[in-house]
Amino acid sequence: MAKTGGSKWADPNGRHIRVYVDLLNTPAWRALGFSAKALFMDLRASVQATNNGNISAALSLMKHKGWTAPTTLAKALYELRVLGFIAVTVEGGLRQGTRVPSLYRFTDLDVFEQPKVGVQAVKATHDYRNFESVREAEQALVVGLEKLQAEGRKKQQTKKKPPVQKMYQSSTETVSERVFSNTESVH
Repeated sequence: MAKTGGSKWADPNGRHIRVYVDLLNTPAWRALGFSAKALFMDLRASVQATNNGNISAALSLMKHKGWTAPTTLAKALYELRVLGFIAVTVEGGLRQGTRVPSLYRFTDLDVFEQPKVGVQAVKATHDYRNFESVREAEQALVVGLEKLQAEGRKKQQTKKKPPVQKMYQSSTETVSERVFSNTESVH
């Protein structure tokens, strides 16, 4: 006996991205740069039914979508974060000897719990609606970018330098003495 009515409807044109017009009409969207808007669409294309919160913007993944400059990608990501379109769900970095990418969520979509990657359920927060005017959103971008640059400088200053290999003094003396004696014999 065949199943009836159990299959899901599939769009004949394929997958699509759903973005509501009220999001596009916010002052925060108007303050975004073109790169940030492009990144928003590229990241949004990776959203499926329940993976919001498990969205990665690692350069290795984004290269397939045309993102080649890490600074452009980082700046666009930062703009989306400052203006409230995306939020970090899992902070990336070094863990257990491997690099783990940061994971993001779209603030206009609900997040379902995903214990395998450490993402907790969150209702949509619509953080991009916090700005009353384009000027306010632009000021938030300027202040946020200055803050990010200051944090970057601070991280560079506090980075641990790799240990320097210590040379034994006696071995360096014998090498220099040999070089000196060789140069004398050549002359």
